[in-house]
Amino acid sequence: MKLNVLFLVVGAWLLTTTALAQGDKAKYSSWLQYNGTCALGPRFDVNTVLQYRSYNTFGDSRLLLGNANLQYNLKSLPASVAAGYMYLQLRPFSNPEETEKFDRRENRLYQQLIVNNKFGRSRLLHRYRVEERWTAAGFAMRFRYLASLRVPLGPRTIENASWYATLKDEIRISDGPQPFDSNRIWAGVGHVFNKNLGVEGLWMTQLEAGGNHNHYVALLIRHDFGWPDALPTRRPRFLPQ
Repeated sequence: MKLNVLFLVVGAWLLTTTALAQGDKAKYSSWLQYNGTCALGPRFDVNTVLQYRSYNTFGDSRLLLGNANLQYNLKSLPASVAAGYMYLQLRPFSNPEETEKFDRRENRLYQQLIVNNKFGRSRLLHRYRVEERWTAAGFAMRFRYLASLRVPLGPRTIENASWYATLKDEIRISDGPQPFDSNRIWAGVGHVFNKNLGVEGLWMTQLEAGGNHNHYVALLIRHDFGWPDALPTRRPRFLPQ
């Protein structure tokens, strides 16, 4: 049954992104992401993210990204701190009418604080992140704030329902002459298979500086593994980008 649900979610994502690919490919893209968390013990995790974005279902690459961080989960507060490294290759169009893309590569270091709050059965995550970015244009910094709300779907007698609705908003601010970088708004549903595996299907709209809009159909997969005694105390996890 759980495998059937996973195949259904993946199939729906493929059908949706294929349909959108027939339209304006400079505006509609697909987003596939894997989040892996290895629990090293009761307080430390290693988090990894692999991300692929494309203008068509798979064939027209837009972005390749990989990152890893070491996270410490605070004992006295529902919060964690982490520091990590990210590498990405971005291939966007200069404007929607062009057929040639330009290539941009970037190295980042980042530090973040994640705070979890619980309201009844619902959970609200706040992520604060500072990024140090190295590109061909030079060094820059960026500040990111993500709010992620998760509302269980199903009988109220179930504390951690397998299905949930999620709404996320992320604001990104740079240190350049134009501080506003972008605002991302996500909405969708998620399914928790067990303490080790979960998936989210999302629609995301990104408003960029200058008024440009980009839209994504996203599939996010969460996989937790590692030190077994640490895993049951950390469920259910969120899927911050």
